[in-house]
This record gives sequence, structure tokens and C-alpha cells, in this order.
Amino acid sequence: MNKISILGAGAFGFAMAKVIAENQTKKDMFIFDVNQDYIKHIKKTRRHPIFHGQTKLPINIHPVDKVKLAVEDADLIVLAIPSKFLRVALQDIKKYLKEDVVFMNLAKGLEMETNHRVSEIIKSELGDGFDVCCLSGGMIAREVTLENPLCAELACENKEVAKKIAKLLWSDYLRIETTSDLVGVELAGAFKNTIAIGAGIFDGLGYGESSKSAFVSACAKEMRGLAIAKGAKEVTYGPGSQAWFGDLMTTCFGKSRNRELGELIGKGVDVKAATDSMVKNNKSIEGYITTDVVHNLLKEYNIKAPLLNDIHNVLYKGKKPRDFVTHFIKAW
Repeated sequence: MNKISILGAGAFGFAMAKVIAENQTKKDMFIFDVNQDYIKHIKKTRRHPIFHGQTKLPINIHPVDKVKLAVEDADLIVLAIPSKFLRVALQDIKKYLKEDVVFMNLAKGLEMETNHRVSEIIKSELGDGFDVCCLSGGMIAREVTLENPLCAELACENKEVAKKIAKLLWSDYLRIETTSDLVGVELAGAFKNTIAIGAGIFDGLGYGESSKSAFVSACAKEMRGLAIAKGAKEVTYGPGSQAWFGDLMTTCFGKSRNRELGELIGKGVDVKAATDSMVKNNKSIEGYITTDVVHNLLKEYNIKAPLLNDIHNVLYKGKKPRDFVTHFIKAW
């Protein structure tokens, strides 16, 4: 891993760039983003113009304004790109890639048109000759930069590759577990965002932690059934899983973007107005799209999931948040 590159200098891409660069001080790293203002500011100050306050990137990270400079001859490419933009990004970099480059995905979403996971998007665009890893767990980007004690899971169908990449990330404050359940970890990262939107609706309506916990627990059971139907391993959806249980708790009870969207809706903000407001404030919401994909998958696998369907009804069919909560008790 002589050349490591990060594509995407948003909140989490910036945070993980810091982690890897501080662990690998003798390696040159590169970071690129289509938002050139991000790159100009990072190049000038080594800080992010929007996120993470006074956090500075180490000097072995080189911000570049052309994607070719980032990915050409790269041994590891970290994808910190929202899933809805990933396919286009892969098309842009395809001609510059080494044959044995490894991808590590940080995004937690699914593609609406195809229902594809990130590794499936990569395969459809680049072929199946590349190893793809997925890093997932209860990690809020700001807490990563603050070096809070954190855990995550790194999944790759090639377990040896997973172990190799994990060594690049492991630090005094970040513990990385490895697994070969790429399907399960990718789905977990996306699926918990849908549940977090529902949890946020409970917050917006003014319910306490007990009510929200009841909803999250019941909804997680529905989602676990869908994940296993899609090929995930049962152990990935158990209480010891950082990719599922750890991330689910963080996203539903912490200051996450998807929970925030639900809270706005619960407070009476129109769904479109809520999503537009968050996007305007540089907050991408993967769960909005994922909820529609989940709805499609439930129909495809003929799985009954009234709670998940109700979240979809609020986001896409105008169901009132108060009716959503009332139906939760009756449906369950």
C-alpha cells in the first residue's frame, strides 16, 4: 500500500484521512473532492472549511484538484462518496486504475434505480477483478477526529485483504474487527439509516427514550429478516456486531443526520422542506433513498414489515407522523 487516496473530502472522508495519515506517517496520501472549494481550503490551511473545527490533516496528505492525480497508481482508494454519486465517479476514474487496486467504501447507502450495494455498483462498472472492503460501525465523523474510543468492522470477501487494510486503520482509539460478510455489513450500514429516520420522528413528536427504544427494537427485528433474506450472515445482525448493533444505536440515539431528518418531520416540517434544508447545510441523508430501496426489497422478497413500510409511507406517501406512531402500537 504505497499510495493511498481518498475520494470525497466531506465530514467522514476528512476524518478517515486523518486516521490513516496519522497511522501511516511515511506514506504519501492524496485527497480529492469535486467541490474544489474544499480542496483549496484544505490545501491552504489543512483544515476543513465546514466540518471539524480546528482539526488539521497531517502533512503527508496532499489535496489535489484533479482526480487523475489521486487515483493513478493508487494501491488503495477510499470511497467517501454518497452512493447516489458513486457510479458516475467510478466512470470518471476507470481509465486510471491499477489492476490490483483495492477499494474501501465508507458510504452507507443503496442505489435507488438498481437496489445495488456499493460493491455491486463497483462490479457492474469495473468488473469483478477488484477487492472491495466496506468499513462500517457506530462512528460519528466528529468523534473520530476527537479521537474518542471507537469500534468498527471492516468487511471483505477476501479475509486476508480485510486484515491487511485493518492494520492501516487500527490505532490507540480505533479498534477494527474484520469479517468476510460483505453483504451483511453493506446492508447494515444502509438499513440502520431508515430505522434512524423513524426514531427521529419519535423525537420530533416529543416521545421519550422508552418509546423510541421500543420502536427501534421492533423495527430492527423486521430489518434483520430482510438482511438475512438478502444473504447476510445471522451473526452480523447480533448484539455483538459493530456494523449493525453499534451503528444502529449510534444513529438512532446520537446526533446523526438521518435521525435529525426524522426529528424535523416529527416536528411538522414538510418532508421535501426538511430534506432540502439539510442538503443546503451540507448534510447528505442516505436514509431517504435507502427507505425506498427497502420498500422495493420487501415486496421482492414478500416480507411483511409494517413498521418499515410506515416509514416509507411518511417519506413518500404523505402519512402523518402522529398516525405513524399510533399505527406502530397497533401493527406491532
